[in-house]
Amino acid sequence: MTKGTHLLRSALLALLALAVISGGSLAAGDLFDDDYKDCPYKTRLRDGQIDDLSVNRDSDDEDHVNVAWTATDPATWGLGANAYRTSLVVLLDDGETSDATLSLGSKKTTFEGVETGKVVTVQMAIVVDTADGKYLISDILETSINQSLTEPSFSTGWRRVSAETDADTDPDTTVTTDEANGFQIQTAAIDAGMMYYIGYNENFGNYKATSGLVTTPTTPRLRIGLAHSTEETPGERDDVDFEAYIIRIMDEDGDEVGNDASTFASNYGTVTHTHTPVGVTDATAREDVYDNQLVVYGLDVSTPLVFKAEDPNKGTVGTTGYALNNVRIVDGDDISVAMQDATPAASGLTRLTTAVAPAYLSWVRVGSISGSNVDVATIADPTTGTIYAAPPDEHRDFAMTTFDSDTSYTIQAWAVNEDDEVISPIATLKVRPVDTARGDQATGFIDYKTTGGAVNGLVTTLFTVDK
Repeated sequence: MTKGTHLLRSALLALLALAVISGGSLAAGDLFDDDYKDCPYKTRLRDGQIDDLSVNRDSDDEDHVNVAWTATDPATWGLGANAYRTSLVVLLDDGETSDATLSLGSKKTTFEGVETGKVVTVQMAIVVDTADGKYLISDILETSINQSLTEPSFSTGWRRVSAETDADTDPDTTVTTDEANGFQIQTAAIDAGMMYYIGYNENFGNYKATSGLVTTPTTPRLRIGLAHSTEETPGERDDVDFEAYIIRIMDEDGDEVGNDASTFASNYGTVTHTHTPVGVTDATAREDVYDNQLVVYGLDVSTPLVFKAEDPNKGTVGTTGYALNNVRIVDGDDISVAMQDATPAASGLTRLTTAVAPAYLSWVRVGSISGSNVDVATIADPTTGTIYAAPPDEHRDFAMTTFDSDTSYTIQAWAVNEDDEVISPIATLKVRPVDTARGDQATGFIDYKTTGGAVNGLVTTLFTVDK
């Protein structure tokens, strides 16, 4: 018997009063591989010396994983003189195994460089290091997190209604209403422009006022929205117990503007209208129900859609150009021009006489997928040429005073599960709002909620984001 083995045996015999004899070797699937041996005397501490192992992605550094646990006073473990040989060993597996060897009094550790988008498994045990090897003298604690979700998006693409069709059309290019009635809308993606979910109230407008403005919510709010990744399904979110996204806003000094806020599922309602389905021979009108959308409001759909102001006669959708909402986008050295800043003659975007006015207001409204909505109170059938975007999947409203003018903010968002564990990488958006006071210039102004009259103390905001 070696000296190391003799010392180990002496220590373990002293533990027998506290321990329960345990047979067998390490279980299959244990991260504690051949470098660690089950105690040759089958001795295991079982009095809860370590417990409540938890693992969580760090919300500040997405490749960091924090591991924590509870522990009793090591002086009560009965280790005697061999306490200095004993340590807490934590193993993490994200496809490759990382390890941390810690003092007995430790209650947390952090692993860096952990891959995102994977299941991360952590195991922990009490280990005695001897000349004959490393011996486990406790049961192995194990827990895991599944960070398989993709980061959320602060924006979505625009689509354009191209035709009505029947229920057999490819669902990837349609907005489905009532399949039994055979009514769908054929749509096509627009390459140029993005709908950014940042602005005021449910339509993410870029205007606010001291009085006379009708909004939803009725108390005006700053709204930040998020879209689920197209790479994941509702079933995949259910599998990891998706609860919400967390939104964090930081100012130029890195200070948080309020606490981390959980999002709510967005529900923009539905619209019901009477329609004669495609292919119905008796021409019987049916009621169809579909979700409200964020619609570009007041476009003359007969006008060719041109995004490149430098080429107004092209008559086709460009790959760069107008942001198509209240946000300008900085992409390298290029800055896209928000749509409401464009003049019809230069851009091909034609405004109807009763559409949003004046020209510096957002063109986005909430409503049915309809055409040139001359009467804001009218819900029309879907019209070829209509441009729309889906509302966010999740959103959070903040006070109108959250942003100061001409100040840059960093907005972060990530997914959490029912246990508040981080289960997605972090999405980041940098935005700079600049306010301009318009006074009482908006007498008789119209938007999707206000159909006329005076709006006092009008302020418009130019949002600029960094891609």
